[in-house]
Amino acid sequence: MYIDQRQLSGRDMERFYHIATAGLVILFSGLLFVFWNIQVIQHDRYGELARQNIYRQIRTPALRGLIRDRHNRLLAGNRLDFNLFLVRENSHNLDASIRFAAQVTGLPPAAIQKRLEAHRGYPAAFPVPIRRNLNLRQVVIVQSRSDTLPEFELSVEPCRDYPLGNTAAHVLGYVSGITEAELKEKTRQGYHAGDVIGKSGLEKQYEPVLKGTKGARLVIRDNLGIVRRIAEEEEPVPGDNISLTLDLPLQQFVESEFQNHTGALAVADLETGGILALVSHPDFDPGTFTGILEPANWESLLNDPLHPLQDRFIRGRYSPGSVFKLVMALAGLEEGLITPRTTVNCSGTVRIYDRDFRCWRSWGHGRVALTEALRGSCNIYFYELGKRMDIDVIAEYAKAMGLGDQTGIDLPGEISGIMPTRFWKTRQLGSPWYPGETISVAIGGGWVTVTPVQVLQMVSTIALRGRCPQLHLLDRIERRDQELYRYEPRFRKLPIRPEYFENVIRGMFCAVNEEGTGRAARVPGLDICGKTGTQQIISKDNPRYNELVKQKRFRPHAWFASFAPRTDPRYAVIVLVEHGGEAGEIAAPLAARVYRRLLKHE
Repeated sequence: MYIDQRQLSGRDMERFYHIATAGLVILFSGLLFVFWNIQVIQHDRYGELARQNIYRQIRTPALRGLIRDRHNRLLAGNRLDFNLFLVRENSHNLDASIRFAAQVTGLPPAAIQKRLEAHRGYPAAFPVPIRRNLNLRQVVIVQSRSDTLPEFELSVEPCRDYPLGNTAAHVLGYVSGITEAELKEKTRQGYHAGDVIGKSGLEKQYEPVLKGTKGARLVIRDNLGIVRRIAEEEEPVPGDNISLTLDLPLQQFVESEFQNHTGALAVADLETGGILALVSHPDFDPGTFTGILEPANWESLLNDPLHPLQDRFIRGRYSPGSVFKLVMALAGLEEGLITPRTTVNCSGTVRIYDRDFRCWRSWGHGRVALTEALRGSCNIYFYELGKRMDIDVIAEYAKAMGLGDQTGIDLPGEISGIMPTRFWKTRQLGSPWYPGETISVAIGGGWVTVTPVQVLQMVSTIALRGRCPQLHLLDRIERRDQELYRYEPRFRKLPIRPEYFENVIRGMFCAVNEEGTGRAARVPGLDICGKTGTQQIISKDNPRYNELVKQKRFRPHAWFASFAPRTDPRYAVIVLVEHGGEAGEIAAPLAARVYRRLLKHE
């Protein structure tokens, strides 16, 4: 069957011509509008997109300021590391990119995938850190494939370096990558994703001083995303350097003496309040955090039962035990409740408020005055004094001496401890204060808890006869060897008569030098004054006490708070050994070894 073909008339041809012409006009008008829109109306937008394809601004990190000891010995510095990054928008096959990165770095593909997922909220152009501190072989492999794998970037960046490993770990702290929460808080302070920030210790405390100012580099890339040249560059400005009050050889000596113990030990310069040595043990290697910390390593640190990340010096909360008797003695003297000659008969037990309170020496000390009570650490003497004192008055003196409140030392995260009052117990526990509770407080028990830094401030205040020093670690700030700041020692005066401090100091001197509880701290040629404190974990009234204390976790904490010499004191030393046993047998000898080292190197 054939289809009839109709001849087009002239009128049809004219109509078709007009329709085609109109269509072409509309088409070209549309194209013209699109070109005009791109080149005129959205010129700036598309111009910026084009520039972004060619140009890229790279922030260049600044060197962190150095941390040195009092004699400019290096504690924390910087090194240059080769770091590997992956830019997701440049990857044509992300799975293949992950496999290549795993082969080069030795990391499991799953670990690399987790890092990419952790940065899912960041722009695709953001360089995701894959591995820091690559060796030369790894660098050569990545560099040799740069033309075919543009998604990988190598960067030579400064990295925090701790050349002495664990030395002064809790003082220095550590740095690590900024978190999303920190970034939200600090964006206006010049921080960006991928930056490193101080997380603990002085690295955190003096972050604004140490961090420096980042530079910027504007680079030109080809169509493969490979950098061809640098168009503009602004150099980064290094952070300022800080010098501490620490003395590195003394710090290393103290750490070696304390390595088999758990707790804290600190030495203060009484002329300035500067910390000469500070140990919190167990500790950690700050360098662990400078790279990309593996989740397994982080979990291991967090779940360690000894809590190596906890700075016990400022965050360990302990009952002070008999060290608190120094506060009781000063309060009793200043309140007129006792004199140096006031005596109490200690038979080993005293009945107060229908309850028997025992002295640590079961057969008693006999009749003792203040000096003998401090020398032998007689509980009965201070029980009797506690019976005559109000808990709020005791708290007032304790806080004046630095107990139960933050000291203000320049370390982040310091806690307060507890110095109970009537109001405190009502607010916290909803019950009234009972007089019998004051008896326990009188020998550093009950609800009282303190930190080692508070005890150091207390004993320093006694040594200086009522001048309470501001303890500190920063000595000076320098920029290119020019001093910007130097710490000026600060002291506050307590309203307690100087002669009362002398009365207490005599008891402390006798405790060490006249066969008292601190006699193991005696060092010939150095008039050490000290006070022991043995804080029981379980009561001696427990019928299984002798059996249980064979287990370390049931042994008492051992304190020794001291200073030397007796006249014109120069040093204060505190020792806390967790579950160390009798203070006179463990804490006092440790202090003696520190004092011998100080005497030898004066």
